[in-house]
Amino acid sequence: MCKDDIQQAEKDLEQYKNIYVSTSCFGCRDFPYQKEILEYTDKQKIKVINTNYSCVVIEGQTKGCYKAMIDLKMEQIHGKDFRRKIEHEAEELMIQKIKTGTKILSVYDLAEEDQPYLIQGNKFVKKEDNLNIWTGLPLKHELDIYPFMDINFIVEKDGTISNVKNKNWVSGFKVNEKYRNELENLAKNKILTDYSQWKPGKYKNTLTRVENNFRVSFE
Repeated sequence: MCKDDIQQAEKDLEQYKNIYVSTSCFGCRDFPYQKEILEYTDKQKIKVINTNYSCVVIEGQTKGCYKAMIDLKMEQIHGKDFRRKIEHEAEELMIQKIKTGTKILSVYDLAEEDQPYLIQGNKFVKKEDNLNIWTGLPLKHELDIYPFMDINFIVEKDGTISNVKNKNWVSGFKVNEKYRNELENLAKNKILTDYSQWKPGKYKNTLTRVENNFRVSFE
């Protein structure tokens, strides 16, 4: 497996002068500035090649030799901080976008202490992941099968919310479909009324717009 990776790396190094290897795998976290890495490398004429890591083990080896081979060559040419320099410049580019309000981070991009916190009374409260709304409608549900929506919204830099949208709807049963619009309005009104004031999120001490979400279930 490693031999094949090294052979592919040698071919790519013949074709491209500078290469930055991005990686993806199940359970891996991407940088919040992945898009900015592409922008920066494009300007610097650096080829970005994505490789998938695998948890499959063959004769004691897992994938990863391709990236190791490319990184070794790039470090020999540009120095040990080749990757870090690219990532630092991309992060700085992202922070500038955050400051102008053109970049929206996901709540999952932030450390827990930097995520938006709901303001209830005089306290900051970590938001619940799930809301339950009693509707009074004759909805059909059984055990773990019930209608729900994933509602996304943006926590702005001043702590208000905007762009409240239904991103996912699961009826549970076909008979519940006719109530979709009514349930969506109930969910949005609930969030706009009871969850409208937040301590805004931060990225490295910079206030940022943050995409947040609730899963709203209905009874």
